[in-house]
Amino acid sequence: ACMVIVWALLYFPSVDSSGVSYEARLRHLAEQKEQVLQDARLPTAEAEIRLARLEAAQRQLLRQWKTQSFLGRMGKAIEPLVQPLGWDWRLGMATLASFPAREVVVGTLGVIYQGGDVDAGDDTARQALGSRLRAATWTDSDRAGQPIFTVPVALSVMVFFALCCQCVATLAIIRRETNSWRWPIFTFVYMTALAYIGAWITYQVGSWLV
Repeated sequence: ACMVIVWALLYFPSVDSSGVSYEARLRHLAEQKEQVLQDARLPTAEAEIRLARLEAAQRQLLRQWKTQSFLGRMGKAIEPLVQPLGWDWRLGMATLASFPAREVVVGTLGVIYQGGDVDAGDDTARQALGSRLRAATWTDSDRAGQPIFTVPVALSVMVFFALCCQCVATLAIIRRETNSWRWPIFTFVYMTALAYIGAWITYQVGSWLV
């Protein structure tokens, strides 16, 4: 259910500012690539240049689509809060989506990075997602072009997930056992704050050491 919601938020709106479907534009680029591949008259070097340009255009269009989606807009809104941890909007939204259950973060990253169904035991999909994460770079910040998933970022993510209370079932049990909303709310707030501070310290110290 979480994956369906994340997918929908990442898919819509599916048209650009001029009302043209992103899928139609991507199909047009794919058709152009196919034409280049089938044109035997083109010199190999020129064909490679055209293919590289078309692939770059596809990546740019996909990035634009994701950024302008509902999920992308929400992610951009919270990005200033997670940037001190070394995270971009995609990692921030994946973490936010994982608050009902922390294991959801893997599937959410799979949807955002189009890595396939990484929760179905498919090693190929997991390897594809790992490759996409390693290749992910910052886009529209002063760190544009730099990799997102560095060692300090990986450590900050692990510290955050180790300390944060991302489990609705646990909070529900606390509510039932204490017969009060005060304790589950207190647990959630203080553990989230502790996780944020721990992740921030880890990233800052890690960045300084690296």
